[in-house]
Amino acid sequence: MATASLFRRPVWVLWILLLAFSISCSIVCSGELSLVVGETSKLQLSPSLEVANSPGAKPGSVVLCERVHIHGLSRLHNLKKYSNSLKLNLSRSSSFLRRPAVEVCFHMNKSLGIGMCPQAMWEKVGKGGSWVRAMSPFGHKLLDIRIGGLSPETLELQTEEEFFLYRVVFLIFGVILLCVASSLSKSLVFYYSSAMAIGIILVILVILFQVGLGTFILGYLPGLVRSVLVEMGVSEDLYYPLGVFILAFVVLAGAWMGFWAVRKLVLAEDGSVDTSTSNFVAWSIRILAVAMILQSSLDPLLLLAAVVSGVMFEEIFRSGFLCVLYKKSLELVQNINGESIVPDLSPFRGSYDRRTKDSRFVSPQPRRSTMTYFDSVQGLRSTPPRLSESDVYPSTFHSTPERRQFSRDEWEEYTKETTRKAIRELVSSPDFGRWAADNAERISVTPRSSRHSRHTRHKWFLWF
Repeated sequence: MATASLFRRPVWVLWILLLAFSISCSIVCSGELSLVVGETSKLQLSPSLEVANSPGAKPGSVVLCERVHIHGLSRLHNLKKYSNSLKLNLSRSSSFLRRPAVEVCFHMNKSLGIGMCPQAMWEKVGKGGSWVRAMSPFGHKLLDIRIGGLSPETLELQTEEEFFLYRVVFLIFGVILLCVASSLSKSLVFYYSSAMAIGIILVILVILFQVGLGTFILGYLPGLVRSVLVEMGVSEDLYYPLGVFILAFVVLAGAWMGFWAVRKLVLAEDGSVDTSTSNFVAWSIRILAVAMILQSSLDPLLLLAAVVSGVMFEEIFRSGFLCVLYKKSLELVQNINGESIVPDLSPFRGSYDRRTKDSRFVSPQPRRSTMTYFDSVQGLRSTPPRLSESDVYPSTFHSTPERRQFSRDEWEEYTKETTRKAIRELVSSPDFGRWAADNAERISVTPRSSRHSRHTRHKWFLWF
């Protein structure tokens, strides 16, 4: 029992110390003013706490200080205010001619004593008698105010929430750009359209803002053009059609410049988008998207959550999860309605033929000859090869006795093997040899590195 009592005493002492500490904290904080966002919009201040040796003040002088605790809103319950900002306005209430200097320190360090902010953090209230600062409506900050001298001064602190539509636009466009960055970087339509638009703008800027001669003749240009047109026999009725033709010429010149730039700088030898260029453009779009998201709010935690959400959305779009989910939901709806589903030839797509049990495709269908295309080109005739028992291919979606379930790796290996076998049969045919000899100038072999770089993009990080 004595041992148990010895162990219980420290516990009681600890509880007493914690209780005393909480009471002392509440007593200390009770003397400080608080402003709750959404509940208090105006607060009257009259600094009265005398503080000596405040940083930045004259040595040995005493200043009057006051601290205001600003408590923000809950993020989870007020997500609709994501793009809002809280404007703080501190103004003087008195209108004396000789007013004491008022300085403000806006910080988040609760360990600093009242009026003990570093000298670099103090900001003077302007000559107009007001101090304005914007902050996140979800933040928790401290506002220290000090007045030089011991003369009292009455101040008024007002809060106002402001909504900015451009921040919502930045958030939406940033997330969209982050999701489609990978697709845009590989799209020829994107490169041609953007390059042509930039080319048109550059041509217009070059024509309008010529330095030197263009500025000098700008005042004489209308009269000069009018006199030249009159000498050429062009009447004023043709001014508008002529302007349309000139504008069309400028647009076509800019479009040609963009088209030429894409052909020379973006495309590889095989006509696909260069891998390094695609990676650079993708990362440029991602950086621009993240910059737009970072301008959508003043709260750092919500900004971090928005960026992480955008990265997750991009990964979902790139993985094709939405397409698979759409197919699965479509299958479920059609199964409920009793409709048949068109089979998908890929075994790992998850789309199989739902037919009746009586319909079976047991016997293999005879294949068409691989020389059909060359027969149509050169008018050749070849008899299809006879099928052997090894040419029976198990179905991946029909209910046949030879049906097999392929994994992704097995399907790729199976496809490569059958393609290799078909190519061997094609090359060994004498008709193909004659056709290849007659069309040697039309046959080209793509380099292995270019073909590999076209289909495989190196990932710089795990998520990209």
